[in-house]
Amino acid sequence: MKMISLALAVLLAAPSVVLAQDSFGDNEELNIIEVELERSAPPPVAPRGTSESRVAPEEMSQESKAIDFSGLGQLAPFAEVSVLQKRFLPKTGRFQLFGGLTMVTNDPFFNVIGGVGKAGYFFTESIGLELNYFALSTSDAKATKELKEIQGVQTDNLVLTKSFLALDLVFVPIYGKMTWFNEQIIPFDLYFSIGGGTTKTQSEDAGTLHLATGQIFALSKSTGVRWDFSWNFFNATGVDGNKGSYNNLFVTVGWSWFFPEARYR
Repeated sequence: MKMISLALAVLLAAPSVVLAQDSFGDNEELNIIEVELERSAPPPVAPRGTSESRVAPEEMSQESKAIDFSGLGQLAPFAEVSVLQKRFLPKTGRFQLFGGLTMVTNDPFFNVIGGVGKAGYFFTESIGLELNYFALSTSDAKATKELKEIQGVQTDNLVLTKSFLALDLVFVPIYGKMTWFNEQIIPFDLYFSIGGGTTKTQSEDAGTLHLATGQIFALSKSTGVRWDFSWNFFNATGVDGNKGSYNNLFVTVGWSWFFPEARYR
């Protein structure tokens, strides 16, 4: 009878033991899962503006990988990019006064030097009119003196240029810039002009075709340094009564002043 009672007690206690073991195993598994979740969670990030703000290396690598550079291939080539800039020395609707010195470079018998005055007006940046006046002084060159002193040859029948007056149409097709010893950038205009006038010689006023080219280097919006090549073609009569074709090539250097003030720049 005691044996039967003991057996029944064992049978009744067995399920509770099994249930206790099962519940213990379930708790242990839950603890393990919790630990793994804590390990895989990212470290906390402090708010921006605090000294404890940090970015995890994993996040930095992900952000850098997320940048897409594929659009760079669709950018326009540098050769197709243009920079537009207004002229440093504007001319439209402005007058120009010029004063300078000149000399004739192609006369072997006389030294011809003088002063030049120009007055012009520009309708646009490219088109203008200009009045030119050359006042000249002539002296014998070394070759002429030798002809007189050594060989007794007189050169008085040659044409002497006294002055020149002309009205030109000025065309300015090129605007550019250049450096001055890598210290300063100087804007310039390259111009061409054509016109007509008269050349005063020792005996008459001869009709003259005038061609010119030169550059204006801007110093400010109102002033500039200018050089000029002028080529004059005319027919004139010498002292001996013979008429012939002559030409003078002038080199001129001087200073230009533009007015009124350029208010539209």
